[in-house]
Amino acid sequence: MIKLFRKLNSIPFSKRILIYVIVPALSIAIFVKFFYLPSKTEINQLKKQLLDAQGKLEKLKQAEKRLHKLNLELQDINRKFLELTQLLPDKKEIPDLLSDVSALGNKCHLEFLLFQPEKENPKDFYAEVPITLVIQGRYVDAEDFLSKISELPRIINIPGLKFGSPKMKEDTVILKADVQMVIYRFIPKKAGVHEGKEDRK
Repeated sequence: MIKLFRKLNSIPFSKRILIYVIVPALSIAIFVKFFYLPSKTEINQLKKQLLDAQGKLEKLKQAEKRLHKLNLELQDINRKFLELTQLLPDKKEIPDLLSDVSALGNKCHLEFLLFQPEKENPKDFYAEVPITLVIQGRYVDAEDFLSKISELPRIINIPGLKFGSPKMKEDTVILKADVQMVIYRFIPKKAGVHEGKEDRK
């Protein structure tokens, strides 16, 4: 170490000044080039990766919220669909429902001149079953009959109603009513239909 200082002292002052300036500057330049700049670049890359990861995480959180909302909506749709299907009789229950309608008419003191189920009209998950009725009796009894029909725990629609042919019977006006009634039945999904189609492909 002493020898190094002696050698430095033996160098002219002007050159020593250059050494004192160049060596630290060169050391700083080497540090900056080989240590600081690569570290800074790596840090910037890590920051960018962190920001990207945070962005992806935020998107995943938003997607999770949307998925949760969709699941809740799907559960609500399934619940409402189940409630709806419970209002639709299946094919085996149709005769019982028709018997209930007929019994209500008799209970309301109406005479059935025609009670004719028509050909059903299949839709998506249900089928429309039109029924043509011709009833005869007092207006108040017909009104009571239609009111009781609406109270049945099934979906029954009356798209057509026409009163006519009034006549007197023991001081009472008797009317004839043409009634277009539509009841709805549930069509269960047939298992294996789609699979069979795919197999044939």
